[in-house]
Amino acid sequence: MAQIKAVNFVEIGKHNNLLHQYFLAQEQQEKEEYSPDESVENAPPAPVTLDGKTLFEIKTNIEGFANQERAEVAIKRIRKVAEDRSIDINNLDIRIIDGVYIIHVDNNSLFPVINTDAEVNNKSLDQLAEEYAEIIKNAIIEYREKRTLSYFGTRGLLSLLSTVLVILIFRFLNWLIPVASRRILEGRSFLFRTLRIQNWTLLSIYQEKQCAILALKIIRWIIIFVILYFYIPLVLSLFPQTERLGNSLLSSFFGALGKTWSGFIDYLPNLFLIIITLIITHYLIRLCEPFFKAIQEERITLSGFYPDWAQPTYKLTVILIIGLAAAIIFPYLPGFNSPAFQGISILAGALVTFGGASTIANLIGGFVVIYTRAFQIGDRIKISEYRGVVIEKTVLSTRICNGNNEIITIPNSILVASTIINYSATIRDLEEPLVIETTITLGYDVPWRLVHETLINCALETTDVLQTPEPYVWQTSLDDFYISYELRVYTNKTRSVAIGNIYNELHQKIQDKCAEVGIEIMSPHYAAVRDGHQNTIPENYLPKDYKAPGFRLHPLESFFKQNVEKDS
Repeated sequence: MAQIKAVNFVEIGKHNNLLHQYFLAQEQQEKEEYSPDESVENAPPAPVTLDGKTLFEIKTNIEGFANQERAEVAIKRIRKVAEDRSIDINNLDIRIIDGVYIIHVDNNSLFPVINTDAEVNNKSLDQLAEEYAEIIKNAIIEYREKRTLSYFGTRGLLSLLSTVLVILIFRFLNWLIPVASRRILEGRSFLFRTLRIQNWTLLSIYQEKQCAILALKIIRWIIIFVILYFYIPLVLSLFPQTERLGNSLLSSFFGALGKTWSGFIDYLPNLFLIIITLIITHYLIRLCEPFFKAIQEERITLSGFYPDWAQPTYKLTVILIIGLAAAIIFPYLPGFNSPAFQGISILAGALVTFGGASTIANLIGGFVVIYTRAFQIGDRIKISEYRGVVIEKTVLSTRICNGNNEIITIPNSILVASTIINYSATIRDLEEPLVIETTITLGYDVPWRLVHETLINCALETTDVLQTPEPYVWQTSLDDFYISYELRVYTNKTRSVAIGNIYNELHQKIQDKCAEVGIEIMSPHYAAVRDGHQNTIPENYLPKDYKAPGFRLHPLESFFKQNVEKDS
């Protein structure tokens, strides 16, 4: 315990500038009224520190001296004594000068303790002075011990050992994780089982092993982060020269981290909801993809749900899931109610309203076309004046290739408002062949049975025309001068080139066969003067004893002829 000695001011001398100025201020206060600065009176406590550690706090002011100024003077004097090893710290004592307790060592005054200090700390003046003296003495002893050669050697060895230990741990982790991952991949799979739903594989053994390996890697990084978190402060705190720098760096880092952490803690309920929503959304989308793929490949069958609906339904489901997740998350995002966020939302809404009307119409049209199953990829269709094979079908447009190899892109909004003729749907959906027809007009003098037989033979000899069902002929009209014969044939070829080849070959056969049997392909229009009593029925339909009637005048002509003879 520090000794307390009562001495006068002359014995100490005027080298103690702080006390000298203090007593001068006291004398000045007796001569004139003193008005203390309100800002000084209300100043916060000033800490007295040594080597970055707070020894005690000064909460009161000496008249004319703020507590911050008192603390700065005390810090300089204590540090000076601590650095001067010629000063024996065991000589530290407390001296009383005119009621002021002064912590003193040799010829150095360290800190004066006054009545107001004791009153603020709720202690007696001598008790507070002894407490401060003991704190200062221990701090100076510790300061000097930290700067001895043995101390540096011990701390250097600890730093080296801790560094070697951290390196060994890191090397062990870098060795352990690859080995464990390889064992998992190459080892037996009795710990892993394929997760299936019907014929749909949700998680294969390989995927489960990959998840286990990923978990090991995450654990390794967590361990590394925790080790570094404790290693860096430990090494920096071993040496007094780096302790203050380390504490400063760490305090700055952890100060910012603390503010971030405080904000994070306040935001944690919202963040938790966002994370849970994102996780659920992520796994819902991941579950939807293989599920709809299994439906598309018919490994999973649903009554009334066609396999070609799988991909568009998957896309629509993903859009709905993301939209629902966004609607849940947006109110909990930072700055959701800020003017900038609201401005962006208004801008996005305006862009969708004014610039995306046609796009939305095409999008809706695309889904309508898909779910009505009007056509599929590879179908030969006719839309308005466009005819071709569907080569691409998206939610916005459809592309077809016509007979001239021209690619035609048709917006889906037009498809919804147009009549679509599908030449391939009969074969695919009804499992019936496609019917194609051609029309020929012949005069009434050609026997219809001969025409039917000739046209059917032409069809049966044409490539890609099916023998069963058999081709047939319809007499679609009996016009004034000719009969219309429509030849209908069956084929399972729907490509434009194939149908074009069928028509080409069929017309050639008709020309050849009709010429062989003596049928003149024409639509006769008669403009001749002849006996109107001659029957126009073909001769092979008339009786064998049929004779054409003789020429005679019309009854009206005979009447006019008799009247003319009378008049003459």
